[in-house]
Amino acid sequence: MIENPNGITTHSTVQTKATPPADGGKLIVITAPLTETIDHAGYFIQMGMASMPIWMEGVMTKKYPKWRDVEYNDDGSARYMPAGVRLVEASLLREFKPEDIVCCFPDDLDKFVGPKTRVVAVSTHNPLGVTFAAGVYTSIFGSSKMPINSHYSRLMFSKIKENPYRENFKVIVGGSGGWQITQTNSFEELGIDCVVEGRSESQDTMSLFHKAINGEELPREISVGHPNEREALLVPDKRTTFGVVEMTTGCGRRCKFCVPDLNPQIDFPKEKIMAAVASNVREGNKQISLATEDMFIWGQVHTDTPFYFPNREALLDLYSSVINTPGVEQHVLSHSTIAPAVVDPVLIKKLSDLVLPKSPIHLPYLSNHPKRRLFRHCLDWRPARSNWRRRSCRAKACRSRSKTGRAWCSKGCA
Repeated sequence: MIENPNGITTHSTVQTKATPPADGGKLIVITAPLTETIDHAGYFIQMGMASMPIWMEGVMTKKYPKWRDVEYNDDGSARYMPAGVRLVEASLLREFKPEDIVCCFPDDLDKFVGPKTRVVAVSTHNPLGVTFAAGVYTSIFGSSKMPINSHYSRLMFSKIKENPYRENFKVIVGGSGGWQITQTNSFEELGIDCVVEGRSESQDTMSLFHKAINGEELPREISVGHPNEREALLVPDKRTTFGVVEMTTGCGRRCKFCVPDLNPQIDFPKEKIMAAVASNVREGNKQISLATEDMFIWGQVHTDTPFYFPNREALLDLYSSVINTPGVEQHVLSHSTIAPAVVDPVLIKKLSDLVLPKSPIHLPYLSNHPKRRLFRHCLDWRPARSNWRRRSCRAKACRSRSKTGRAWCSKGCA
């Protein structure tokens, strides 16, 4: 146990002998792989973990020797979790008591999984290491072997599978990596009962958990509904990894090959976004990242305005409110189209002046900002060519899009 200068207690995730929970365990335990949960070692570390082969883990450890150290709440639960995990938690709290639910790190499962546990819910992005990024970047290092991220996912599933109370509970998996399990039929290998595709706000999701708690058989895979109205969307009221707060769902282009873009195009109300920002700051998060498939559609969804004409006033008001929230020291932008940079250069200029001072990304050789800050990297994909060309946007918050209008997604969904 370590107490840092800020007074926050951290623990190193070292394997320990299992001890049965004194209270019999929690009814529902939610977790995610360690490499998808950490947020303190550096903004790019998660991308590195998802791309580098396991034999290069030592490189990450040399750069970030304390990357495995995580922060705990007083009750031993995780101080922060991926936004998807927090959304599942928020959804369940509509129908279950807070004392019945816990979000914990994988190495702490034995502290919360006991004879009373009926569901272990897992969120994972890259359990088998077969995303596009993993295949490309691991091969760059001369190997197509398992990425670091996948290695830690397998360790987590192994720990769940070997739990002495395994026969008492169901393992339900969600997240963008669920397809890897269904398409490779890895249910038995990983000890998974059900894979869910869709959002946790759905009543179908709640019904699934009730069935699991009652000991009923679950389908191997199930697709649950997506909310169609912004009022039905939930935002977590607890700290998320990297301070991720959803801004929109879908992008509205309806590209058939892109699952996120097939979701309904909805923008979250500003008050919900700000409530999630306040929750992160309250629990010690200094960074906020608004998550979206296209940040420029916020404020003009379901209007007659074409998607490439952003609502300047609404966007500047939102980002100003987020960035000027007391306690927010860093802010990172998400995906967007590049068209608004041409359509409304005034917005880009004002947005640059607003958000660049709080960007944690410093690249001296690529940025012409006085402090060498960038919004974030930009990737340009030319479908007619076999190579990827990496670019940096010096004063534009964007992800370049191909001729089809679809951005390559660093989250592994394309």
